[in-house]
Amino acid sequence: MGDTQPRRIEERLARELGLALVLLALALVQVTLLTGLAGFSVPILLVLAIARALVGAGTAEPVRGLMRGLWWAFYGGLALDVLGTMPLGSHAIAHLLAVALVGLAARRFAVERPLVPLLAVAIGTVIYEGTLVLIALPAIEDWRTYGLEVVAPSVLLALIPTLPAVAIVHRLVRADG
Repeated sequence: MGDTQPRRIEERLARELGLALVLLALALVQVTLLTGLAGFSVPILLVLAIARALVGAGTAEPVRGLMRGLWWAFYGGLALDVLGTMPLGSHAIAHLLAVALVGLAARRFAVERPLVPLLAVAIGTVIYEGTLVLIALPAIEDWRTYGLEVVAPSVLLALIPTLPAVAIVHRLVRADG
């Protein structure tokens, strides 16, 4: 009986470390291979974290699903913080805020409908970009220009992998549970 508890903790730690390493590798791909000429990158880690929260909300334990999405957001945000030039913690906070707000708002909707994840990722990207600018950049006077030149392209790039990411995460969660 005493032998099974430490093994569970070791398994959980190994699983979390594995997830963190996978998300770190994806962050490396995001900041190198998925960055375009204009400096924009496909925010694959944000999309995956939102997808995990949405798919988890449709399971038998929706709170646990949302928490797993928040862990994915935290690990992915920290990975981007380590690899990027923004202040440490800025991506993690922005990811956490976006996933928490979108996950709580979208938990009553069916993820199987394509419009739900697309809207969730679009709204989450706006929250993410807004949080980053409030944390890391000096005061912006022209929010409209910032929205058109930074937020709109980011939202469009985030929408590209959304449906495949939701399908992959759904399959992973179903295989895991």
